[in-house]
Amino acid sequence: MDLPLASNVKRKRPSLQSSYLWNSLQAQWYHWLGKTDEAIQNWVDLLNRDCSKPRFKEVRYLIKVQAYQEARDYLERLESQHQEDSAEISYLLARCYLGQALIPQAKEMIEQAIYLKPQQANYWDVLADCYLEFGNWREAIRALDNSLRAAPQHAETNYRLGIIYAYHEEYLEALRCFQGCCQLRPRESLYWEMKAEMHLLLEQASDACISFDKALWYGGTPDLAARLAYCYIQNKEIKKGIQYYKFALKYEPDHYDSLSNLAAVYQNEGRSQDALNLLERAKTIYPQDPILLNNMAFTLVYQGRTRKAEEYYREALELVPNHPLILYNLSVCLTRKGNWQDGIDSLNQLFAIDPNHSAGWALLGNIYDQIDQLDTAIDCYNKALKLA
Repeated sequence: MDLPLASNVKRKRPSLQSSYLWNSLQAQWYHWLGKTDEAIQNWVDLLNRDCSKPRFKEVRYLIKVQAYQEARDYLERLESQHQEDSAEISYLLARCYLGQALIPQAKEMIEQAIYLKPQQANYWDVLADCYLEFGNWREAIRALDNSLRAAPQHAETNYRLGIIYAYHEEYLEALRCFQGCCQLRPRESLYWEMKAEMHLLLEQASDACISFDKALWYGGTPDLAARLAYCYIQNKEIKKGIQYYKFALKYEPDHYDSLSNLAAVYQNEGRSQDALNLLERAKTIYPQDPILLNNMAFTLVYQGRTRKAEEYYREALELVPNHPLILYNLSVCLTRKGNWQDGIDSLNQLFAIDPNHSAGWALLGNIYDQIDQLDTAIDCYNKALKLA
C-alpha cells in the first residue's frame, strides 16, 4: 500500500488585518483620533467575533466612551455562559446601568458582585455611586469606607470621601480625609489645596497657610498664590499677604481676585491711591461688577471725592438695585455731601429690604441730629442699640 505523499503546499497564514490584535489597535487609534463612532464599531465587531472567552477589555473601552447599550448587550449575552466571571460581569453591567440612569438595576448588580468578591475596592466605589444617585450620602460614605478597607492606599477614594464630607459641612471629617490624601500622595497640589480650604473653614488660618504653601510649591498657579495671600491676610501677616498677591500679579497681571483683594488691603493700610489704581485696572476686566464699583466708590469717599463716588454707587445699584451694603454706603456718601433728604430716601430704601439694619438706623439718627430733629434722632439711636 502506497503512503500518501506529503503536501508541498504551504498553509496560508491569516492576514494581519484580520487579526484580533490589528482590529484592537485600530479601534484604539480611532479613539485617539477622536473618531468615536468608528472606534465603537470596531470594538463591537471584536465582541461579536468570539464568545469563547470574555472580552472585558473592549467592554471597558465601550463604557469609557459611554457606549453603554453596546457593552450591555454583550454582557447580557455573556452572563449565562461564563459563571466563573459572574462577579466581573455583574460589576460591568452595574456600570452600564448606572450610565443609563437605571439606578435600582445598577445597585442590584453591584451588590451581586460584592457578594461574590467583597475585597474588590472598585465594586464598592460603584455602590457608593448608586447611593449618591439615590441621595443617600451616609450609605455612600459607608461604601467608600469599605472600599478603603479593601485598598487603603487609594488616595482618590479618600478624596471622594473628603468632597462628600465637605459638601455636607462636616469639615473636620473632610480635613482628615484630605490629610490622608496628602500622606499617600504628598506631591499632589490639589490635595494640599483642599486640606488648606478645610483649615480655613475651621478657622485655622496658620495651618491653612502651611497647606496652601505646600500646594503652591507642588503646583504653582496665580490662583493658589492669591489663596495663600488671602490666608496670610486672615492670619494678620499683612506683608506676606501683599508679597503673594504681587507674586500672583507678576505671572498674571489681569488676575482679577488679586487686583480686587490687594486693593482692599491697601485701602485698610491707608494707601487709598494705590488701592484705586488696582481697582481701575480691575474695572477694565469686569466693568459691570457691582462689588467692584462699590469698592471704587468707597475708596473715592475716603479721598473726599464724593461726587464721583455717588456715580459709582448708583451705577452699582443699577446692576443690583436691592443690595443692602451698597445702599448703606450710598447713604454714607450722601451724608458726607450734606444731601440729607437723599440720604434719608436711600436709608428708607434700605429698611424696606432689611428693617433690622442697625448701622442704617444709627446713620439715620445722625442725619436727623444734623437737621435738628432731636426726638426722631433719639428714636433712631434707640432702635440701633436694640438691634446691635
